[in-house]
Amino acid sequence: MSQTRLTPADSDFIMKLNEVGYSNSEIARKLGVTEGAIRYRINRQDSGEPDGRTSKPSSLDTFREWISVWIEDYEDSRRRPTLRLLEQMLREHHGYGRSYDALRRYIRKRFPDFHKKGARCRLETPPGKLLFVDWKEDLHVQLGAPEAWASVQALCFVLGFSRKMAVWFSFRKDLESFLAGHQEAFRDYGGLPEAIRPDCLRSAVRVWRGAASTLNERYRKYLEPLGVIVLPARPGAPEDKGKIEKRILDVFSRLDLRHRVYRDLDDLTSRARAILEDAETTWRSGATGFSVARSFTYEKPYLKPLPLHFPALPVKESRTRVRRDGTVFFDGNYYQVPGGYRDRSVFCRHTGQEILIDHEGAEIGRFAALPQAKGMVRLSIPALEDPKLHLSERIRMWGLEVARRQVQIYQEMSR
Repeated sequence: MSQTRLTPADSDFIMKLNEVGYSNSEIARKLGVTEGAIRYRINRQDSGEPDGRTSKPSSLDTFREWISVWIEDYEDSRRRPTLRLLEQMLREHHGYGRSYDALRRYIRKRFPDFHKKGARCRLETPPGKLLFVDWKEDLHVQLGAPEAWASVQALCFVLGFSRKMAVWFSFRKDLESFLAGHQEAFRDYGGLPEAIRPDCLRSAVRVWRGAASTLNERYRKYLEPLGVIVLPARPGAPEDKGKIEKRILDVFSRLDLRHRVYRDLDDLTSRARAILEDAETTWRSGATGFSVARSFTYEKPYLKPLPLHFPALPVKESRTRVRRDGTVFFDGNYYQVPGGYRDRSVFCRHTGQEILIDHEGAEIGRFAALPQAKGMVRLSIPALEDPKLHLSERIRMWGLEVARRQVQIYQEMSR
């Protein structure tokens, strides 16, 4: 007979069966335990004595106060967090040195109501069928220099079969950034899934009705030519995207955003990809039992081929003339370009992440998109460093300082 650990709910069940006349052996067979375990609980109930086996001192009792406080923080949560977070907190702040399994057993004995999870069905999807997407919002990152904090958004993707992940960073969390992130992820994967599962955010879904949900019109028009259908998660049901929720936690716990300084978003993206490439050689796919990297090698041929041309992203663009002060007015702000382009016609594009300014096919300006700024004069380091620009060294240095710190200042004032 396999031994099963009895819970408080099982003890109540034992007492009810005993009251209606079931023998100890019959109850033991129903619960898959020994007859002695049933006899012990019935005798203890009759005597009124507490269960001495669960009240024995434990070396983890020294952490009980911190564990209780942590559990209280999540009492009203719809789903309890993983105990790995508790283990990490105890190790980092309270000197916990035992194993994760020891902590899990202690929680199960001392806090049985918290340890118990709600029942749900675990499913795996066939290769090439489903791609999960979700935002990791408002990451505080040092960009360009120490203490130059910026607020960055991360759009994350995970294939349901292999668990292969892709991450794309932007300064904004809007529809343009949402679609641009999709396009980059499709390129990273080298193919298209049959379906995609987002949250019920307004960039994706207007009215949720399961597979018949009313989608954001621009989102629908972008995915429809690609032959990708949308199966949005239920509102307020993160378990519908459990595979990506866990992966996001795994990746961003390894990405040191508090101490590391990144040159720009490209540098941040490169670091995230390096972490993923290393981790996916050991992370496992639940559908195959092999590593994520090996499982993706198998899944990739099942993805639909990429189109020759992606649908046009909904970006703002305009052709305008460089003003006499060396700036270009576009999308509510002024962008500085080298002085040699005064009075010339330039082409401006808002990609959702950046403002790009071209003259006859050559890029002459690139600026991070700052969504709340209006009437801002965005200074250009190359333009200010031009030796043909007649400025005193003091004034030039002041201008360069503003150019280097404008994004930082914007982020500080936004917060």
